[in-house]
Amino acid sequence: MTAVHQARAVLETRAVVGESPLWDAREGVLWWTDIPRGELHRYHPQSGRDTLRAAFPAPLSAVALRAHGGLLLALGDTVAAFRSDAGDTGDTSTTGATEPEPLARFALPSADHRLNDGRCDAQGRFWIGSMSTTGESGTSALHRIEGAGGAAHVTTVLTGVSISNGLDWSPDGTVAYYADSPTREVAVFDCTGPGLHRTGTLARFTDRVPDGLTVDAEGGVWVALFGGHAVHRYLPDGTLDAIVAVPAAKVTSCAFGGADLRTLYITTASRGLSEAELGDQPMAGSLFACEPGIVGVPPHPYAG
Repeated sequence: MTAVHQARAVLETRAVVGESPLWDAREGVLWWTDIPRGELHRYHPQSGRDTLRAAFPAPLSAVALRAHGGLLLALGDTVAAFRSDAGDTGDTSTTGATEPEPLARFALPSADHRLNDGRCDAQGRFWIGSMSTTGESGTSALHRIEGAGGAAHVTTVLTGVSISNGLDWSPDGTVAYYADSPTREVAVFDCTGPGLHRTGTLARFTDRVPDGLTVDAEGGVWVALFGGHAVHRYLPDGTLDAIVAVPAAKVTSCAFGGADLRTLYITTASRGLSEAELGDQPMAGSLFACEPGIVGVPPHPYAG
């Protein structure tokens, strides 16, 4: 029987497009972004405080940990290293931070393209996809970055992508799950060779769009459903195992966090909703959470 859980709002805010929730055990906080505003947020669960760490002029679509401290950010057409050195003031104003240091800049097809979702694998490499902001089909890609500074090396892994979104790996690293959102499916790839070899489809959707996703310690795949008011958990054989109902339609991503990695954090968006829809969804754009009884996997840091 499919388990059903209810998400609760832990931070009532009106993010335009909340994204990239990332648990940082070093500080006991959850990082998350508001993409079009270029905002990097730091949410502290114990106090319930959310601090705006930085606001950038470019869209901030993804954030990852760095093994040597600090963060990796996907900003517009650039992946950059970033360190926020100021202490937590406990308010919601912007705190002091260093300037991001470019690690890799991408020659995207046009000014109407930008980087989108990204994640590090167990080898400490950062995978980052791109997208067209005007709905152009098949003109984007999925890339992999490794190395530091001027020695960073970029490999293009997949081409012909439209909106590169959720990506994560099975606990043993042999299988990857990936969502190119307009395809309305989560694809399955074999990772035992030098590249990605598609082997099948985990799930298909008709009236909702797969966005960000994460894999738990048991190998279950949690998929945020944009337009679906939910996060779904699928077993590796494609069985729908659990549903997390979210009181906001545009669910964008999810990640496990907390000291025991038992809390599923969920980001949402408010962009594009009419006044009537915003009235029906007063918590659209908020940060949600639930405890579904499953343990997550710590995020891998970037090795460079």
